[in-house]
Amino acid sequence: MRASDRGAATPRGDRTRIHRRGLRASSGLLALALEWAFASTLALFAAAPTGAATPAPGLCIVVAEVAAGSALEIIPLDRDAAVFSITYVHSATRTPVDETYRVDADGITQTSISFIEPGSGLPTEGSPGESWERRDGRTIVTMARPLAGIRMRVNPEQQPALFAAGKSYALAQWGTRSIALGAVRCEVKPQ
Repeated sequence: MRASDRGAATPRGDRTRIHRRGLRASSGLLALALEWAFASTLALFAAAPTGAATPAPGLCIVVAEVAAGSALEIIPLDRDAAVFSITYVHSATRTPVDETYRVDADGITQTSISFIEPGSGLPTEGSPGESWERRDGRTIVTMARPLAGIRMRVNPEQQPALFAAGKSYALAQWGTRSIALGAVRCEVKPQ
């Protein structure tokens, strides 16, 4: 990985700049937060009252505070389609950006990014295997970028939100801070 001027990183050989940073699988802080979150999730469901629906194994996204290494939220993903998206307002262009991700046994894969106006930290050219198209006034980049996790700086002015399993989660609810997102196996209550 090489660092950009905003503290983010991009894969070697890739000339696009993204505002997110893929975390190394061995990142101690994220691993600790994810381990704690997984254990906490199991404990929560183990304490479910008698007669409650039996939890089933699934995939969740853990939102962890980078500085403290503690889990802020555990977000279950849809069992049929383990996908989520992140939306925010770009800090310089003040236009919306949408990113989509898929989660599987190998971790998180970014599958697309969509934006109206190019700006700092957004892709400027494609990597091998990526497709670019212009549709309805937006640039849409389709990709398959594997990530062990996502690290991002949250600013409430950018209205960052994560959408998963039909629900929206305001990422600024914990204030301005750095957060890490990671995928874990978890127990999910049937809906």
